[in-house]
Amino acid sequence: MIRRAAVAGALILTSLSCTGQNAASTPTISPSPSPSPSPIVYGPPQYRALWVDAFHNGMKSPAQVEKLVADAHRANINALIVQVRKAGDAYFNRSDEPRASDIQGPADFDPLEYVIALAHSAVPRIEVHAWLNTFFAGESSRVYVDHGTDWGNRANDGSTSGYLDPGVPEVQIYTHKVFMDVARNYDVDGLHLDFVRYPGVAWGYNPNAVSLYMQETGARAAPAYDDERWKAWRRARVTAFVQDLHADLMSQHPGVKLSGALICFGGGPLTPADWPRTSAYSSVFQDWKDWLTKGYLDFGVPMNYDSDWSGLEKGWFGRWLSFEKDSGFANRVVTGVGAFLNYPEETLAQINRALEPSAGGNHVLGVAIYSYGSTSVYGTDDFYGSPDLASGLPRQPYSGGIKDQAALAQRAHTFNDWFITQLSQPDYYRDVKYGWIPTQPVFTLPAQVPELPAA
Repeated sequence: MIRRAAVAGALILTSLSCTGQNAASTPTISPSPSPSPSPIVYGPPQYRALWVDAFHNGMKSPAQVEKLVADAHRANINALIVQVRKAGDAYFNRSDEPRASDIQGPADFDPLEYVIALAHSAVPRIEVHAWLNTFFAGESSRVYVDHGTDWGNRANDGSTSGYLDPGVPEVQIYTHKVFMDVARNYDVDGLHLDFVRYPGVAWGYNPNAVSLYMQETGARAAPAYDDERWKAWRRARVTAFVQDLHADLMSQHPGVKLSGALICFGGGPLTPADWPRTSAYSSVFQDWKDWLTKGYLDFGVPMNYDSDWSGLEKGWFGRWLSFEKDSGFANRVVTGVGAFLNYPEETLAQINRALEPSAGGNHVLGVAIYSYGSTSVYGTDDFYGSPDLASGLPRQPYSGGIKDQAALAQRAHTFNDWFITQLSQPDYYRDVKYGWIPTQPVFTLPAQVPELPAA
């Protein structure tokens, strides 16, 4: 700016000095060349991903998308995991499923397409991964209304929950096509699987799935929920979906990465030998250790959603982190951090712990933060909308006697905006109990995404 002002001043002075002179004698001034942009200084390559859930604002209007990409840029985030299918709906226009009802703006506005356009043209470039809920569709979704009787997952008592059953072949075919259509129609950097699992150990009793199990195994009756052969069959159905989708992507869209949001309930395994005792493996039949080891996922995002203010959960976080770093597949792991359960400084501390090497010198690929619309206990309706849940927090985040939900939501938006700043710059926020609390950034320089290992 100073140089441009000086050049402009020189032009004015020259013009004044030539007043009254013959035009032929007026000196010609060549325009000053624009300065070359300064090269970007990067930190070490690592994933800095941000989940953008569709239950909050983030990409439902053009203005939201513009703010999202601008926020990601100032936070030195390099990947956006944007939820484009939350319950059998679509936050993108080129879809066989219904357009989501809460998209704002003109009828031709395509949220996914606009996110991709702005994120890919950002400097530095930001990756976009399309996040789709896999086997959860919701009982009011069109696919469930049309096919729930034949495709819906059921518990052993006959109850339903809006899940589709991976044991039904038509469910696998339909859902596979939903994912592949996104890869074919949009310039996404990746597809992100969520709810790629059963609801729990007592689920999988769709009559068509049970009939197929009996046909394949020779069983003469519907199995008990804890029958080990039945568990293995259900687990194999989920793995087959992931394996087939990855193979199809490699064949038709090799530049599209496949990732997944992975279950980390409770305490993590102390050694790989403890893996079969985890809830992921034994209760919801999500054998993600196998998926990472065999390359069925290009990278996995274990959801290490633990409150740092809880001693028990802090221990869980550490155990899962050790497992993710030292079990031989750290080069396929982006650790998920549950910011919505923590105070801002605690999330920043968890990010630092995730990015540190293990005692054995092993690093994960980076971190993913859940979520853009819920960055702390101050910024999520999980707490301000539930007094009972909020009462369990060690420090109440609400002050001034605010009771109105709209006012609480606005306050949450302010804290979410502050958190974006806290990721890349020294900052502070005001706590009801402790007053001003300083925060230290974790992403002080931009970073490029790391190279992934070959499948």
